[in-house]
Amino acid sequence: MKSNPAAKAQTAERKRVFIVDDHPMMREGLGRLIDGEPGLMFCGGAGNAEEALSMIGAARPDLVITDLTLPGRSGLDLIKDFKAFNPEMLVLVFSMHDESFYAERALRAGARGYLMKEEGSEKMLAAIRQVLAGEISVSARMASKILNLFSGQRPRGSSSPVERLTDREFDVYQLIGQGKTTKEIAQQLHLSPKTVAVHRGNVKEKLGITSATELVHHAVRWVESQSAERADVS
Repeated sequence: MKSNPAAKAQTAERKRVFIVDDHPMMREGLGRLIDGEPGLMFCGGAGNAEEALSMIGAARPDLVITDLTLPGRSGLDLIKDFKAFNPEMLVLVFSMHDESFYAERALRAGARGYLMKEEGSEKMLAAIRQVLAGEISVSARMASKILNLFSGQRPRGSSSPVERLTDREFDVYQLIGQGKTTKEIAQQLHLSPKTVAVHRGNVKEKLGITSATELVHHAVRWVESQSAERADVS
């Protein structure tokens, strides 16, 4: 049987997309969507950060699409790991989390785009092509906010004290809100309990909290509010 040079060239030109999401149906659905598009192909998927990091070398993606909520490891940390593995790797975040809080944090970690899961397939494909073209893909509202941040302007009255936390402080804060102890947080984040205690102290200071009990209540309320937002979206 003769080979088809045109078909080989077309396959070679297709951009490879890897998906990280803990819901198999989400990975499969996105994979089918991507495979059905000219110039794109689904090259694999993973359900957690550890699995993604072990597969990424063989998958050789041009673009990684990842959720932020992953078992065992922060999606923000995973983005940083991807960038450490390959500084040229393109990452697009696809998440139920509100972009007004998470998009800036994801872009700082190294992502090139942020799309909320409530958006349809057309916007997803547009975001994929934007990022592959070397552009940053965020909503118009988020683009305006980012431009204001770069120009040194923050919208008055719109920022949450939680936004002042570093990514690691934010990880600790979220895990406190999930009811984790200092020892459990240290194990999950691969830190020493002493380092976790330092982060807890920084969080308390930045949020204007004076006691450990108040910190737990504050973190639990915040985690519950985020869960309610995700339920509304889904």
